[in-house]
Amino acid sequence: QANTLVAHGSAALQLRDTKTARQDFMMAHDAVPKSADVYVNLASVALAENKVDEAISFYNSALAIDGANFNSLRGLINLYAAQNRIDQAHSRIDQAINSQPNNAALHFLKGEVYGFERNAQAAESEFRRALEIDANYLAAYSALGALFVNTNQQERAIAEYTKIVEHRPDNAAAYTLIGMLEMNRQNIDAAIDNYRKALAHDENAVFAANNLAWLYAVHPGKGNLDEAVRLAQSAVQASPGVPSFVDTLGWVYYKKGLYGAAAEQLKKAVTVDEDASRRSNGTPSPTYHFHLGVALA
Repeated sequence: QANTLVAHGSAALQLRDTKTARQDFMMAHDAVPKSADVYVNLASVALAENKVDEAISFYNSALAIDGANFNSLRGLINLYAAQNRIDQAHSRIDQAINSQPNNAALHFLKGEVYGFERNAQAAESEFRRALEIDANYLAAYSALGALFVNTNQQERAIAEYTKIVEHRPDNAAAYTLIGMLEMNRQNIDAAIDNYRKALAHDENAVFAANNLAWLYAVHPGKGNLDEAVRLAQSAVQASPGVPSFVDTLGWVYYKKGLYGAAAEQLKKAVTVDEDASRRSNGTPSPTYHFHLGVALA
């Protein structure tokens, strides 16, 4: 019965029906009062209702049952970080590590706390400690990769993402990230190879599809433009609200000499980008206007 209530409550929460979700999770709690996961679900309801203090209370209730509960600890330290209470985040995760010093997930979370305070060296140390404990803890490799990207150490980032695909050869996201880093370094052949590998493992890897289509379009001889059209169309179909995807499709059409279709898509890219910029109070990208101008010339 508790599992059914949790499933129903989770569905209600996805629909932003927090009243129903809270009722279902409270009944689940009554059925299994020692379930840390139910408290985590209640914390999610509280957060959806902007009741941060209540969410913290629910997370702490979960940790009273399971002092190393990953979702509770992560939720709690994220809230503390948002409130600039980093010392409390450190204290809470240290408490858990003291009781379970060889828990890789806890050292991963400790690394995240250091990341919040931009202490890259300490964060790296904790992520490495997690991997010493469990060499298959893929989240730590991802965290190291992101850390090195953020500190402009692309070679080291690629090395960490490569370790992910060594452990999980079917990890399309890691291949995509390697492809993006190689693309930034202008290693075009390596980027293409990794995007192809990503799509071989996940045909719905939209960033790989979009970026591969772009490379085919701007580097003649590296790929087939008909294939570029198919890839770009698939990315736009999956994510029509991403202006860079629409722009790629328009540019591929332009390279194929389909100028009418190119102008249509490039106009759409400009419109989508301007709409998004208005919503976020950002600045529209001049690149999309430039591409449209070229197509209309």
